[in-house]
Amino acid sequence: MDKVMKIAIIGGGKRCKAFLEMFDARRFPKLCAEIVAVADPNPDAVGIRLAREKTILTTSDYKDFYSIRDLDLVIELTGKEELLRDFQKNKPSRVRVLESAISRLFGDILRLREEFLFTRRQVDLVEGIMNSLFISIRDWVLVMQPDHKLLDVNEAFLGHVRMPKEEVIGRLCHRIAFGSAIQCSGEGFHCPVARCLETGNIAHGILEGTGEAGSVRYHEITAVPLKAASGRIELVVECFRDITDELEQRVEQKVVSLKRDLMRLIHEEKMISLGKLAASTVHEINNPLSGIIALAKLMQQELQSGEPDAESRERFIYYLGLISTESARCSGILTDLLRFSRQSGGVRTTFQLNDLVEKAVHFVQYRLDTRNIKARTELDDSLPPMTGEQSQIQQCLLNLIFNAVDAMPRGGDLTLRTTWLPAASQNRIEVIDTGTGIPREILPRIFDPFFSTKSRDRGTGLGLSVVHGIVKEHGGSIYVKSQEGFGARFILKFPITGTDQWALPRDSGKKRLRGE
Repeated sequence: MDKVMKIAIIGGGKRCKAFLEMFDARRFPKLCAEIVAVADPNPDAVGIRLAREKTILTTSDYKDFYSIRDLDLVIELTGKEELLRDFQKNKPSRVRVLESAISRLFGDILRLREEFLFTRRQVDLVEGIMNSLFISIRDWVLVMQPDHKLLDVNEAFLGHVRMPKEEVIGRLCHRIAFGSAIQCSGEGFHCPVARCLETGNIAHGILEGTGEAGSVRYHEITAVPLKAASGRIELVVECFRDITDELEQRVEQKVVSLKRDLMRLIHEEKMISLGKLAASTVHEINNPLSGIIALAKLMQQELQSGEPDAESRERFIYYLGLISTESARCSGILTDLLRFSRQSGGVRTTFQLNDLVEKAVHFVQYRLDTRNIKARTELDDSLPPMTGEQSQIQQCLLNLIFNAVDAMPRGGDLTLRTTWLPAASQNRIEVIDTGTGIPREILPRIFDPFFSTKSRDRGTGLGLSVVHGIVKEHGGSIYVKSQEGFGARFILKFPITGTDQWALPRDSGKKRLRGE
């Protein structure tokens, strides 16, 4: 049996503690030795405390090692070479001392061991955190090989596919996630994992799928490559995040924003239309005012000539009646203009579309007369009332009429026709002109915002886009039929709900014609 080597250690710090632990763990299986003493001036050093726990002799002075019987080897772990030189001056000849280079080598080994243990603790900590996140995260997380075979998945994904992990591992991701025999694909969609493997970079994509009860769900997919030191992709981490609710919220916010912008554009376009109406309004108001002034002067002259007789009083009563009628007419015109200029604030009422058509034609009658345009209305008396914002629908009619007027610089015919479509439960209105028509190449763009064939001083390019927005806001549809040189026909349809409809009159389908 080999003789057991007795070893003493100078230095009771961390290296000593590590050395003692390595002995206990039998890290030196071929070294037949035991540690019999530890010296350090600090009685609370970690190595000293551990040595005391193991009933190893501890001392504050390494010179006490001289009295240890059969001591074979002394190891210095403080890194102070002067201690070795001092110890060697008076040591017994039988005691060997490791040279400073070997002692430093031992010290380096112990330091590397400490660093290794620290790194392993860090790795264990990070691995624990990652495992906790991997298990608890609500998004689907899949770890796969470059051949798309799954190596690991989290609990959220297992809950989605309703399968135990052992049945998932080793199978293709697209077959487990979506039951598809081929990679995920679709219009405008390319598998992020495949793109990640092609480019070596992080890849994203949005996939449309089916959720519970056949509902449509949208998932944002992110594929992250995990590369070896050589740059070769060894694994891919794929994350699925359900963004359906987030998209719906964004859409709702966008709709609210668009409605707000539409209301602003409607009001701006309304002010432009109001300016165009000013010329007609001046004429409409000037005629009754001229009559009022003339009657007032006539009455003044007769009163100045003497006391009126019975016949004159009768005539004055008649004149006052005319003045009252004409004043009320002026007031009505101004009231209509004021009502038209205000923003409606989103208030919907039930109204008769035929009334709006007649009012719109009345508004622009003077403008039509000055342009030598003959207006004709064909109104269907069976038209049921509809619900909406009157000022907006009137804005549509005025914008279309103004467009028609601009398209007939040398005069022409303008027809406004209403029709009740019982099969579709819709009110239909047509605005027809005999103007220059719309070229085929620009026909698809006429409802685009700011698109206009007019010069800047004659239009903003918002008229038809505002009309389109108002019609859509009311759940209706609008389209145009036109051929260059042969006029244009704008057709608007508005749905009538059950609460809007009334009992159709017996003369259903009868047209009221005006302007013939």
